[in-house]
Amino acid sequence: MKKIAAIALVLSMAMMTACGGSGNTADDQSSSGNGEETKKVGLVCDVAGTQVFVLDMIDGLKASAEKHGFEVVIAECADAAAYEDNCRALVEEGVDLLIGGSWQAGDAISKMATEFPDRADYALIDSEVDVDNVKCISFREQEGAYLIGKIAGMVTDEEDQLFGAVHVSQGPSSFKWRWGYMEGVKSEKPDAEFVFNYVGSYNDPAKAKEYAIQQYEQGCQFINSAAAGGDKGVFEAALEKHFYTSGQDVDLTSPDNPWIVTSQIKDTYATMNYLMDQYYGDSWNTENESLGIAEGAIGAVHVTHETENPRSDRLTDEDIEILKDTAEKIANKEIDLSVVPDEESYVQ
Repeated sequence: MKKIAAIALVLSMAMMTACGGSGNTADDQSSSGNGEETKKVGLVCDVAGTQVFVLDMIDGLKASAEKHGFEVVIAECADAAAYEDNCRALVEEGVDLLIGGSWQAGDAISKMATEFPDRADYALIDSEVDVDNVKCISFREQEGAYLIGKIAGMVTDEEDQLFGAVHVSQGPSSFKWRWGYMEGVKSEKPDAEFVFNYVGSYNDPAKAKEYAIQQYEQGCQFINSAAAGGDKGVFEAALEKHFYTSGQDVDLTSPDNPWIVTSQIKDTYATMNYLMDQYYGDSWNTENESLGIAEGAIGAVHVTHETENPRSDRLTDEDIEILKDTAEKIANKEIDLSVVPDEESYVQ
């Protein structure tokens, strides 16, 4: 598995991009300067809104298009039904590669790859499907969550034993986030207990804030936020109530909010570039891959990923050295987080 390299964001794009939950796409196939037909890459994804996971993926695809010279067609999907409609429209339009940008796209990508195996190449990010001609890339989010949990244990006082978290949902696929976080906290505080709440939406900062305040009032001095667009609600609560918190996906630390002590990194920008470099290189295949700390796709701010924002004074130089050593041990599997246990057996 190749190491993901950091790629600079290209601000000036010379391409046609179509967006819309109804599957709107560009109509005209362009040509390259040498007269060859320009390839077209379609991305179906959730409505971007304030979701940094989706926004970074789109930016990564656009930057890769500038590098490799293909046309981008983006269809943002407002609901589950829109994924299949948009996927079918993109295949009929003649995209060369169709990428599903989330687990929600899994069923639609599977159906298109099965019905039209020779019409396009297929890829799926952030999920896996059992279809031979779909390239699936998933993430070992539990590795980054472990670092967040360890940081939570470090920045809270010795007597603080209750830890909170506000997540999008309680689905089985998200347990690896919760498990990694709990294991990280327990590496510092073995007797820690946890409170989890689920907003049930990717963009509900009001509910996320309400849950965070409830957890703080129960005694949580660190509340992990994994509520997508709802994160800002948790951050507002942290600024008002003075508890520690963390972001997700990209660096959400801020000099204006010292209570956000770190962010769990899930680098979809670099992941998209990694995928497209494979597609335009000699290494394209449909073998599934799982990316984590070792590949540079997963990590935590101040540990595996640097930032210009100030570090909390609750994290000492010694803490950072311990955390960097922990990340190295995760990468080389000295701390092996590759097998996530069953949730029901773990919580008993």
